[in-house]
Amino acid sequence: MKQIAKVLTAIILCIAVFFVLLSGLETKESSGSTAMVGETVPAFKLSDVTDASTYLTESIFHNDSLTLLNVWAAWCGICKTEHQFLHQLKEQGIPIIGLDYRDNRSAAKQVLEQTGNPYQAVLYDPQGILAMDLGVYGTPTTFVIDQHGKILHRFTGALNEEKWQREFADFFEGK
Repeated sequence: MKQIAKVLTAIILCIAVFFVLLSGLETKESSGSTAMVGETVPAFKLSDVTDASTYLTESIFHNDSLTLLNVWAAWCGICKTEHQFLHQLKEQGIPIIGLDYRDNRSAAKQVLEQTGNPYQAVLYDPQGILAMDLGVYGTPTTFVIDQHGKILHRFTGALNEEKWQREFADFFEGK
């Protein structure tokens, strides 16, 4: 009887540990305050995904009063479906810069060819250095950045109309 109780306890403990670990693997939707909100985008020089000979710096955010920075990857399934909504934002005149995170350039280019490119430019960050400097822990993650490079807002999770209205629309009201 004691032997059965020990085995059952061990099985229950293993199942509990499994579910705790599994829940940690999911990208949780979150927004608002992070250490980087209110800070300036770190200095960077990265090539464009579509043109390896073109290098872009943090000055890319100086072109518009507000810009979305969308962190994505070809290996991120939800990022590909999010591109449909990003195309709608592009059609509304919302400037969007992509940050291709820990990815293969050819895979990223293939996704952009298949889904269309919603971005003005796509920064290629194969080691994820800029993304880590921004505190990115999951994809997709989207930032609102002003013309001075200041991070105004951050949201982790896939964008859709409801999340846009809740998280971002007020920033772009009247723009």
